[in-house]
Amino acid sequence: MKSITLAILIVTSSLVLASKAPSKAVSLSETYQKELSFLLAQKRTLLKQIKNIRGEFKGKIKKTSRQVKRFEDSLISLASENEISLNKLADLERNLENSVANKDLVNTTLSQAKVTLSMNADAFAAHKNTEESINKIFSSALNHLDNGTKIHNKTGSFFLENGKKVSGDVLSFGHVAKFATFENQMGMLMPVGGRKFRLMNEGQIEVGVFSAKKSPSMLKAFLFESQDKAIEEKKEQTFMEMVDAGGMIAYVIVFLGLFAFVLMLYRGFLLWSTGKVDQVLIKDLENGNLDNLESRLSGLNSSFSRVLRKTYDALDLDTEKRDHVISESILGELGFLDRFGAAILVMAAVAPLLGLLGTVTGMISTFDIITEFGTGDPKLLSSGISEALITTKLGLIVAIPTLLVGNLFGGWSSKIKVMLEREALRLSNIATKNSKALGNA
Repeated sequence: MKSITLAILIVTSSLVLASKAPSKAVSLSETYQKELSFLLAQKRTLLKQIKNIRGEFKGKIKKTSRQVKRFEDSLISLASENEISLNKLADLERNLENSVANKDLVNTTLSQAKVTLSMNADAFAAHKNTEESINKIFSSALNHLDNGTKIHNKTGSFFLENGKKVSGDVLSFGHVAKFATFENQMGMLMPVGGRKFRLMNEGQIEVGVFSAKKSPSMLKAFLFESQDKAIEEKKEQTFMEMVDAGGMIAYVIVFLGLFAFVLMLYRGFLLWSTGKVDQVLIKDLENGNLDNLESRLSGLNSSFSRVLRKTYDALDLDTEKRDHVISESILGELGFLDRFGAAILVMAAVAPLLGLLGTVTGMISTFDIITEFGTGDPKLLSSGISEALITTKLGLIVAIPTLLVGNLFGGWSSKIKVMLEREALRLSNIATKNSKALGNA
């Protein structure tokens, strides 16, 4: 930058000197000396100007930096104040929401207390603020609790089983139980809604019993939570009503259970008839006595007799062929021994799966009801829930005994197979021993 400026000054000075006509001859060295002095003076002037400009620039930079710093500090301060203001605003909004919620809660509590304590609207209208209403509520609640710990006896009206309204003495045990006397009979009272009661036939006793020497040591009582809510007596549900509540799948499970029961009875009869043995004949075989064996076997009709008869007919054959005959005769009896065994076990496995299917369909119907009517009335949901639980119950009722009996019958069948094979081989071994004894003789 300096070299360019110096070159410009030299060219400018040469042009100025060339344009002027010298009056007298000047030496070249003096000319250059003057030009050099002029250029050095210009250089010093320019350097001084550059120094002044740099100083001013640095001062402006420092001043600007200080201003930027002040602005940054101010911005940070404003941001902090803004955050604090936002937090205070959020706290105020939460306090407002809590105040509204608390007010709604107080109003709801007052309304519930009004219903629970049976206070009329005039009792609240007389109070101008919430504090007086709350004091009135607590006063009424204390009176209500005080009355709930006492026994009252006064004349009142109630209904009989046939719906007739009558009057009589009503004995109240606080707010949880009531007794009434009518025509020398005392009985329990059950709420039917609207602070009305009905006399229950169950637990009625004669009033004169209390004055006799043999007074009852225990008196049945019907306890209730509220006098305004009607209580329905639970009726005993019959088996068919339970099945009907379970829907179509419940009927399928019941039919499957009945069919499995019939098959188990028939399989039990087959195993009993197939496994009948003559204990005297077994004792004779154990002792090696084969006298009149053929005639004794012809009088029997069972798997035991058939296997032994075929084994007896094959005694003249060699040992290998005799073993084949024994195996063939036992295989011929397996059809009777294993009949319906697999079907019973399959039914035992299918029954809980049908119960699970009923559970799924019941829950689907329950959710359909919830989608359409909501969850306000539990009675609307009872049908789907009953279907879901009843089918599961019926499936387990069918599966558990069927699986147990099916496995017991399987063990019984295996035991009969072992017995048949053992007695047939014993007869074969006896014949082998006798033939060897005759050969040696």
